[in-house]
This record gives sequence, C-alpha cells and structure tokens, in this order.
Amino acid sequence: METRADGVAELAMLLSRRLSVDVAALMRGELRPKGAATQLAYKHAAHVDQAQLAAATYLASSLAQAVSASMSQPYVPLPQSLEVLQAEVRAADQHGVLGFDAMLAVCWNHGIPVIPLPNLPVGVRKMDGAALQVANRPAIVLAKKRSSRAWLSFILGHEMGHIAQGHLRPGASIVDISLKDSSEYVSETVGDRQEQEADEYALEVLGGAQVAAAIRSWPAHASPVELAVLAREGGRALGIEPGHLVLRAAFETKRWADAASALNYLSEDMNPQEVLAARLRTHLSLELVAEDLQDLIASITGLADANTAG
Repeated sequence: METRADGVAELAMLLSRRLSVDVAALMRGELRPKGAATQLAYKHAAHVDQAQLAAATYLASSLAQAVSASMSQPYVPLPQSLEVLQAEVRAADQHGVLGFDAMLAVCWNHGIPVIPLPNLPVGVRKMDGAALQVANRPAIVLAKKRSSRAWLSFILGHEMGHIAQGHLRPGASIVDISLKDSSEYVSETVGDRQEQEADEYALEVLGGAQVAAAIRSWPAHASPVELAVLAREGGRALGIEPGHLVLRAAFETKRWADAASALNYLSEDMNPQEVLAARLRTHLSLELVAEDLQDLIASITGLADANTAG
C-alpha cells in the first residue's frame, strides 16, 4: 500500500511539473493551476470555449517556467520608446532590416525567452501566442505553426507589446487565442484596450506610418504577383521585411486571399520555425531542466525535429 501511495505521489509530481498545476491540489483530485497559469486572461475568445485551451495553456506555462529557470541571463525591460526599440531591432540585423529574426534576437537579448510550440499533442486546441510572467521574467510563447515570417512577426510584436506596456502581473498570463486572418483587426471588434495597444505596438515596431504611407500608393486592384513585387520594392526602400508590407496591406484592404497568395511568392518570408528552434537551442541550457521535462521540451518546441533534420 505504501508503494502504491509513493507511486501516486510520484505521478502527481510529474503531472504537476508537466502541466503547471499544484501538486497538493492534484493529490486531492483538484486541478489548480500554478505559476504563470495562476491568473489567465484569454483574448479573442468570443467563439471559443476557454476550457478547450486549458491543456495548451498549462503546458505553455510549464515549459516557460522550465526554460526561464535554466537561463542565467538577467531580464532587462524593453525600452519604453518605440524609436529606441526600432533602433535595437535594426542593430540586431546585419543589414539593418526590421523583421522577424531581429525582433527575436532583441527578445532574447533582453532575457525574454521566445518559446515555439509547433508540436502540441494531437487534439490539443492551441493559441496563436501568449505572454506569461514567470517569477520576475516575462516569456513569450508562439504556438501558431505558420510558415510566414510576416505573421509570426506580428504575433511576436503583439506579445512584446503586452510586456512593454505593463499588461502582465506576477503569476499572470495573457493568452491570445486567435490573431489570424480576419475581415478586421481583431482589436477593432473586441473593444479590448490592451489588445488595441498591443496591436498598435506591433505595427509601430514594424514601420508604423512609413509602411501605411507606402501601401497607400499601391494600385487598388494589384494582383498577388504585383503585390509581392511592390512589397519587395517597398521593403527594400524602407528596410523592412517585404512580407510585413503584404500583411499590412491585407489589414487595410481586407484582401486576405490575395495577400496569402502574395506571401507564397516571397520565398524570403518562409521558414520562421527553423529560426525559432535555432535561437532556443542557443540560449536554452537543457541540462539544467528537470530530466522528466527535457524530452517534452525538445519534442513540443521542435528542437527534436531540428536535431533529426541536422
């Protein structure tokens, strides 16, 4: 009987670490979140049962805590000035381009881990992204498995906005369920001031008024191929990844299908998952993570896929 009790306690401890739930409550048959999952704010949830996102949220929180605990680099807050942040992003790119790789580098430089979750278990409903407060360090989760740097740049910028503008509190997480293609900006329909601020932050980091002015000069009925060409030319002139110009045009004109086709013509907009995995591998000290979590982290974040491909 004592052996059985020990086994149950060990299983409860394992599940507690993997799912970021309180072990004492779990032993009593209660599911009580802990850490960054203690206070959850789900955004864009009008047509989504939030209970469907519990598993993904608890896993994201658990992985964020494990990765954060393995980091020796201190957290340095993002600059309040968007101009200063833009300068940091440009400095992080060898060609001075505003884009996904450089934004990712800036987050890690500030001690903010960016954790990809492309391989959540089958049947687990996932969010697009999340900003979590793990002890004294914020963390970002990107769960949307997109092949477009432009889309992940916007989601990453949105989560950076939540952090920079003080939307997080200790033990809290903001889970953005869907920032995907829609007929409008999500923040235009939900009336959530924090979401509006995070959207505006992301757009400003990625060129702001300069991009808006550039796309206003484009022909109203440009074909997807023409959109790709215009975006390449505009991106070169402004020092911004061209995919973002296509995406910004879609936000303004609501021509989502044409924008998706245009992004397919931009080969430089592809493969952000490889960049996410490479950055995580560089900064993560996996040997400092509990052994029972190492395989889980490698599998869900795509590190195992990258190692196999290599």
